[in-house]
Amino acid sequence: MNYRVETTREAQADRVTCYDYIAQRSLAGALRWLDAFEQAVDSLRQNPNCGLAPESQDHDDEIRQRLFKTPHGLQYRLLFVIRGDTIYILHVRGPGQNLLPTDSLRLPDDE
Repeated sequence: MNYRVETTREAQADRVTCYDYIAQRSLAGALRWLDAFEQAVDSLRQNPNCGLAPESQDHDDEIRQRLFKTPHGLQYRLLFVIRGDTIYILHVRGPGQNLLPTDSLRLPDDE
């Protein structure tokens, strides 16, 4: 089964922030990061059965995470929920970023 993937405004802003941060240091690195991000999103379409994110423990919903790495080995997280045949990416978290507080996670039903 292929899932449809939708990205929330917060996740889009996170993606831009990560890309811009890396691009200030290396445009080629930012493009490689974007490729790794897109591959992670594509993999969700096929198989969203990833582990629960630590943020999930404070929610009734199962907030899952898909980990992906850059070619330099830095690990990022896609935080998402599954609603029927749709995956909603809630946030993109970079290395060293703290867990999101409960009130920062807006689920699709909350919009």
